[in-house]
This record gives sequence, C-alpha cells and structure tokens, in this order.
Amino acid sequence: MKEQILSYELTLPQRIYPHLDRLFSVFKNQVNSYIPKLWNEKGFKLLSQKGSAVGILKKEFPTPEGLPSRVFRNVLELTGQIIRSQIERKEVFEKLLKGEEIKGYSKNFVLNIQRQIENLRKKGKEVSCYFDLPHPRFNGQIVITSADDNLEKGQFRRLKISGNFLEFSIKVPTQKGWEWISVKKLIPERLRRALTKAKEVKAVLIKKVLLKSGYSIYRLVIPLSFEVKEPENIERVLALDLSPSEKRLGVAVLVEGEKVSKPLFFKTQMLRKIERLHFEVSALERKIDNIYNSIENTACKREKERLWERLRHLFVEQKLRQRKIKQLRKEILETFTNFVIAHAKVYDCQAIVVEDLSFKEVPDWKDKKALRRFSQWFYSRFASRLEEKARLYNLKVIKVNPAHTSRICHKCGKEGKTERLVFKCSCGKYDRDYNASVNIAFRLTKPKAQRAEGIPGRFPSRLVQVEWKAILSFISFSKLLAWLRIVETSQLKLKKLLKWVGSDKYG
Repeated sequence: MKEQILSYELTLPQRIYPHLDRLFSVFKNQVNSYIPKLWNEKGFKLLSQKGSAVGILKKEFPTPEGLPSRVFRNVLELTGQIIRSQIERKEVFEKLLKGEEIKGYSKNFVLNIQRQIENLRKKGKEVSCYFDLPHPRFNGQIVITSADDNLEKGQFRRLKISGNFLEFSIKVPTQKGWEWISVKKLIPERLRRALTKAKEVKAVLIKKVLLKSGYSIYRLVIPLSFEVKEPENIERVLALDLSPSEKRLGVAVLVEGEKVSKPLFFKTQMLRKIERLHFEVSALERKIDNIYNSIENTACKREKERLWERLRHLFVEQKLRQRKIKQLRKEILETFTNFVIAHAKVYDCQAIVVEDLSFKEVPDWKDKKALRRFSQWFYSRFASRLEEKARLYNLKVIKVNPAHTSRICHKCGKEGKTERLVFKCSCGKYDRDYNASVNIAFRLTKPKAQRAEGIPGRFPSRLVQVEWKAILSFISFSKLLAWLRIVETSQLKLKKLLKWVGSDKYG
C-alpha cells in the first residue's frame, strides 16, 4: 500500500476577507522578520537536522507578545520550510562555483541555478558564498495550519465535516484581540466522492489567489490522503508514445501478449495557440527593449512620460499572455492525462507504459518548439502527473528505455527509416508514433530474445475495437464534452459527438 495526497479547494466567502487580510499580513511580517536571522551557516545547519521546523526553531525564538502560541508555531514552521527549500539549492550553487560534477539533481533544477550565476556575472557581480545572494522574501500568499492540534480541536483552526456540510473556523486578529470566525459551506459533489474514498483529511491551509480581473480571493485547500494498491499481475497494458507536434500529443495502443489494438491518436489545436502566444510575447519583449532605448536617448520630459506610460501598458499585455500560456498548458496536460487514464481503466489495463524521458541533459534539438515543450512543461511534467493520478485508480505506470523505439519495426524487428510521421520498413509503411508505441509495449511484454530479433512473419492480431462510447461508462457525457474541447481522440471529435446528440444512433 502506498499513500497518495490530493488537494481540493473551496473558495471562502467574501464577508471574511477583511479578517483574512489581517491574518495574512501578520504571517507575512512575522515570516519575513525571521528569514534574515536564519540566512547564515548556523541557520542552515539547524534546519538540516531531522524533525519538524517548529520543534527546532522554537528553542531559538521566543513567542512574541500578543501572538497566540499556535499561530507562532505555524509561522516558525512556514519559515523553516522556506529555508529548507534553499538548502539543496545552496549545495548545487557552491558545487557549480567550484566546477564540481553535479549528480542526483534534476537537470532543470541545475540549469536554473546555472542561469542565476550567469546573470550575476553579466551584471559584474562575483559571488563567492551563497549568503552573498539576497535572502528570499515570503510573498504572504499562504497561511499554513499544520503545526496546530488535530483538525476538530485545534487552537488555531478547526475543521468539521457533518453530512453534506463543511464547518471551518480560524483565529484572526481583530481590534479586540484574536477571535474565532466561522464558515459553513456545502461540500461539492467532487469533494464528497473523494471524502468517501480518502483515508484521512490532512492539515488544511489557506491561499490567496489573484484573479485575471485584478481582484484577490481566498481558497481553503483540503489535502486528502488515499491508500492505493498497485496491481500484482500485469496482463494488458496501454503503451503511450509522446509526440507533441503542431497538433498531436501522443499515440497509444492496447497490448496483451501478441494482441494489439488500433492506434489511439490524441490531438489538440491548442498547441498552435500556445505557439502564437509565445510569438506575441517575443514581439512585446522587442518593443519593450526599443522603448527602453528610446527613454535613455530622449531628453524631453513629456516624451519620457509618454514612453513610460506605453511601457506600463506593454508589461500588462505581456503578463496577460504569459498567464494565458500557463492556463492553456495546464488544461492540455490535465485533460490529456485524464484521457489516457480513462482509456486504460475502460479497457481493463493493469499498467500504463511510457518512455523514460529523464535525460541527463537537454537534447540538442533543432526544433525550438519541441525543445520548449520538452524542457518547460510537457515532457517534464506529464510522467509525474500521470503517476499521481494513476495510483488513485490502482494503475501502475512503468517507464521503459526509449532508445530506438522509433527506428525498429514492431513487426519484423529490422531497422527502418522515418520521414516525418511515416515509418518505412521492408515489410511496409506505418505511422511513426504507432510503431513506437507498440515497441514501447513490447519492451515490457516480450521476452528479451524476441525484443532483439522480432518475430519475422508474425503479425499482431487485433485485441479490441476501441470505441468512444465505452468512455461514457467511466465519465459523464458533460465531462466528455468538456475534455473534447481541449483534447480530441481519433475515435471521436467534438463535431462528430455533437452530431450524435439527439440522433437515434446515440445511446
């Protein structure tokens, strides 16, 4: 049995926002007052010890006057979490300065620190110690409650679930001192279903979210712990080859022994929209650079004011596009992951097989768009999101060696040639990604001898006819419609589904 943590969010009512504003202000001021005191070798050494941060730091700092002890404990715990997040970063930073080899860290993490060092050197700053860098500042966008007592009898916050309602109380600063405020909310259907399956409810937290409109809201984050059991015997698998191009996200097949299904093509039109937004962001960056140069070269005060006003407008436009890119990426990734899991469950698969794409270094690809998808969001996040969600449905995610899956023919085992999306072999032509997805499955299901030599003369027999209506046994019709607006499959497109609605054939 393994433990899986998933978080659910509820928006808190606006009537308590003034109270939460004051609470968040207290947390921000307190945490930012302790971070500088721990930004040294002694502070890092203290928090390198095992145990809770509050257990270590409460010996170093007395409780401030007027601050409840449980609030102070959570302030210390949050401060410790921020400093502990910097310990690994400090180790990598110092190794890079010394030119030592970096092992055991993700490539993106190391590249991020390398860029930080390069930017400092471009500015003419030579840093010999990590503590020469400015210490992090807490932005005050979150309040934790994990250092309080149990959920129902806490001294800082209390959470009680009774029937279809959730009661939440928390202490906030007022003119009269610290007082309790309470909220009662109807539990949404999605959260209610999750609560029936969850092992326990973990310590809640509150976060502040900035909306597109410029207004901020507060959300209660409820982490739930689930017990998940991975299958012991794996007979049928869903093999997936990731191939994000201008439209395509990936190709999957169902495999059981020598039986193989038709290919499942996952496509989206949103990738083009993301690339267009990237182009617009780059154009805005060029305009911003040109205006900065114009400001430096002009002596007219009125002209400078006009240019600064124009600059502020461009920054707003740039921020809006970057936010839209982030939102579209998340929607594509989440919907694609959900679709893959839905197909695996509907067709009784015990595992999902994917390529192990944790490369030691960023590939030297000529296609900048593919490189951006690899390094920034698609390849780097898909596997982790898939593993998190698959555990809840008792599915196992298995990673196999990706070497030569696109070069070897899945039928005869000989090496072929690829031309864009076509794989050519002496025994025929196939879709490149379909061929790769079958090879990915055979890496797991075939004996080693057959993996190396193939099975000349034997062709995989059909496993099942994959039909879109089977997906409706796993999700609701309205949810399927929502998914298809973002990601479409080869069995079903949104326009095709809408034609079926109301016809005699549907249902």
